[in-house]
Amino acid sequence: MTLTDIKNYLSKEGSASLAEIARYFQADQSLVESMIDRWILKGRVVARTSPAHGPGCCGKCSGESHMWYEWVGEGA
Repeated sequence: MTLTDIKNYLSKEGSASLAEIARYFQADQSLVESMIDRWILKGRVVARTSPAHGPGCCGKCSGESHMWYEWVGEGA
């Protein structure tokens, strides 16, 4: 998995959670997060959060806010 692989995945998907990206690449979440951080520093990826218990929420999660990553750079 390379930075370009993550770029291509997020460009195609639009946005995804850390767990989704890690599962797709069969990689450790901490590794994926460090690579995403590089894209964030370059201004190509934005981290977004939403309240855990918003409309449509099943209420089964831990109650923390949900975070996902959105590709906003070139190639989107």
